[in-house]
Amino acid sequence: MNILLPKKLTPKSKVNLVHTSSPVDPSDLKDFVAYTERLKKMYPNTKLFEVNRKNLDPRYLSASENERLRNLKRAIRDANWLAPIYGGTGCADIVRYISKEDRSYIRKNRPIVNGFSDTTFLLNYLYFKLRLMTFHYENIAGLFYHKNNHDFFDVITGKKQEISYLRPAYTWLSPNAGLQEPIQGIAIGGNLETFRDLLDICQIKPRSWEEYILFIEDIDLDVEDLHRIIISLDQKGVFMHVKAVVLGIMNEKSFTKSWLKLSKDFTNESMTDHMFEYLISDVIEERTEDRDPLYILKVDNFGHHVKDQMMIIPIGAKTTIEPNGRITFHGPFVE
Repeated sequence: MNILLPKKLTPKSKVNLVHTSSPVDPSDLKDFVAYTERLKKMYPNTKLFEVNRKNLDPRYLSASENERLRNLKRAIRDANWLAPIYGGTGCADIVRYISKEDRSYIRKNRPIVNGFSDTTFLLNYLYFKLRLMTFHYENIAGLFYHKNNHDFFDVITGKKQEISYLRPAYTWLSPNAGLQEPIQGIAIGGNLETFRDLLDICQIKPRSWEEYILFIEDIDLDVEDLHRIIISLDQKGVFMHVKAVVLGIMNEKSFTKSWLKLSKDFTNESMTDHMFEYLISDVIEERTEDRDPLYILKVDNFGHHVKDQMMIIPIGAKTTIEPNGRITFHGPFVE
């Protein structure tokens, strides 16, 4: 199936803002209000789909599952840009109920869809189900937070045909650090735990993982949490077959704390240089022996708490990683 490119954003585009997950945190509420008003000035056909909360609705969800699903279905019908408002928890609740009819509207309208953290679920769902290119970038509550937000708008308005990143902190993890020639593949991924949930809940089973470059990041995971997720993905053959892994910011303080506790309780071993590398060491070793090494690139501008130059990842885009660590996403991204 060929990639389905979104229609480029224009001043007349219908921008639909939807609550898919958790409510906007009070600490982010001021920015969210300001960003929404700014977006409405740029694109007058911006609509915020308000939700009605009930007393019994959990505080960690923006609204009930039925309320969020109802609004998502309404927003899908005419959106040129379908924009989740916030991450947190709950996107999987409603995306699993996207119907054949809903997908037909998306296929017809080809909306821009962006998201981050929990809404990674929606981005990858639409890519795997429809081959719609989507964009891993901030939800609306963080849309203008990063100084390079103009790059995102250049992408979705069709001004940029290529995105490239190379920073001093980019590092190839051992033992396969000696990349000799560029790696090319298709970008997928986002939040690690959410990506695992997508594969399980929606039973996403690509014919092969061999064409993909997997981008993963996460927060609030300890060693035991990460271990379970890695085992789940490993069972599906993800790490055994993907072309490469790009590892974003993980909560390494949490890893360190939990690793030290487990080491103290059960072993005398010291902490490895990087927990992710350790947990898939068997896969790394086997692929190295098969002369099909798994290359893992550690980056610092993808994930939670990025300080500057937040990476924009077009899910479904042709992607090249060069020996020096440069990542290039090749367009076109919209049409």
